Amino acid sequence: MAITPKLGGKITSSHGTTTDASAEVVNLITRLPEVTKISLGEIRHVSGGRRDIKFLPISGGVKAVVRGNGAVQYVFIYTKDIEKVTKLIVDSFEVSPK
Repeated sequence: MAITPKLGGKITSSHGTTTDASAEVVNLITRLPEVTKISLGEIRHVSGGRRDIKFLPISGGVKAVVRGNGAVQYVFIYTKDIEKVTKLIVDSFEVSPK
């Protein structure tokens, strides 16, 4: 189910909805002072419902690939403290057992 977050502040409006799994990540990182901007990517439907998160470096931050309940969404997180932000996300995001 897609969720429409409150846009403005740190969240840009290129794509206005999040998946349930991405919403958890966005709600967590919105409150972090280390995060300067969040850009939501498009939602792609995939088979299966395994929850997982992966991180890829980008200029100025990290791209989180968030998978859950039959959908994948990229969340671009702009921060100067990538290690701290990714650790907080990993510690709070529950992945499916492999």
